[in-house]
Order: sequence, then structure tokens, then C-alpha cells
Amino acid sequence: MRHGPRQPIISATLCVRQTLSRCRKGFAVGIANQLTLVRLGLSPVFVVAFYFGGLAGHLAALIIAGIFELTDIFDGYLARTMRETSDFGKLLDPMADSVSRFSVFLCLLWGGYAHLWVVALIFYRDSLVAYMRVASAKAGVVLAARLSGKVKAIVQGIIIIVILALIVGSHFIRELPVERTREVARWLMLLVAAVTAWSGFDYARASVPIIRNLMHKS
Repeated sequence: MRHGPRQPIISATLCVRQTLSRCRKGFAVGIANQLTLVRLGLSPVFVVAFYFGGLAGHLAALIIAGIFELTDIFDGYLARTMRETSDFGKLLDPMADSVSRFSVFLCLLWGGYAHLWVVALIFYRDSLVAYMRVASAKAGVVLAARLSGKVKAIVQGIIIIVILALIVGSHFIRELPVERTREVARWLMLLVAAVTAWSGFDYARASVPIIRNLMHKS
């Protein structure tokens, strides 16, 4: 069968398009993972900034927390837009979320802006979900992200920014002393506790069949 003179050009064009598409997807996945790594790398920086305190330290902490939330939004957006995710990214993203946000909550606890039991609840919930993900992977099942987890992340992110903004504002507003800021923050953290508990229960309920299956196999 003879090919027309345009056949090699068409084949080459298709090859170039496929190559560019793969490169573009790979680039998006790489950028998404790099944004996730930014959250991990900035987590200890946040702790240091908050620890030193003062206007400069608290303002730096607020900016870093904003970067946490923005990178969380954009890395997921890139992965979804390109319809391409990596196994590394699936493991890295929830870990980066937990490490970055828990760094913030530990600092809020240290500064008197959160109750111990609230931060403990957040730690237990994240640990439980991490275990359930491992158990699901062992059973050959993917524990999909749930609506409760997304709502929890949104609520936590918003309240973190609000509390840190109040802390920064207390340096400028006389009517917003530190003790008043702490009181407001502790009330806001109760909402975080409620949403976190609901999310943990929802994930636990979704994992019951998987855990039962593992128990029967062992």
C-alpha cells in the first residue's frame, strides 16, 4: 500500500502532539508535587516565625499560612485539570496537609489560642485516617477522598487565616487585646473540633467494610 506524500507529515505531527501532551501532563504533575513540597518545607519556618512572635513574626506566620492554603488549592487544581496524578502525589498531598496545618495548631496551642483537647482531637483524626489509608491500600482498595474531608480542610484553612489575622490585628487595634484574641480564637477552634470529629467519624464508617475484610483474611 502506497502512502501519499502528506502521510509522513501527518504521522510526525501526531507524534509531536502526543509528546507535547505527555510533557505537559508530566510538567503539571511535577509542579503539583513541588507545590506540595513547599508546604512541607515551610512548616518548620512557620513554627519559628510564630515562636519569635512580635508583629514581624506573626505577620510572617500569616503569610506562610496563606501560602499553605494557596499551594493546597493550586496543586489539586493542576492535577485535576490535567487529569493526571502520581502515586507519590497521592501519598504526599495528605501528609503535607496534615504536617502544615498541625504545625499551625501546635503553635496556637502553645500561644494559648487553642485548647489541648482540640489539638489532640485533630491529631487523632489525622492519625486514624492515615492508618485507614494504609489499611485500604493493603486490601487493594483506594480510600477515596470524602466530602467531609474537603469540608474539614476548608473550615480549618479559613479559621487558621482568621485567627492569625486577629493575632496580627491585635498589634494595631487597642480594642483587640491579646487575651480577647485568645478567647475568640478558642471559640473558633471549637468549630474546627466539631468539623474534624465529624470528618473522622465519616472516614471511620467508610472504612468499616475494609477493616472487616482485613480481619477475615488475617
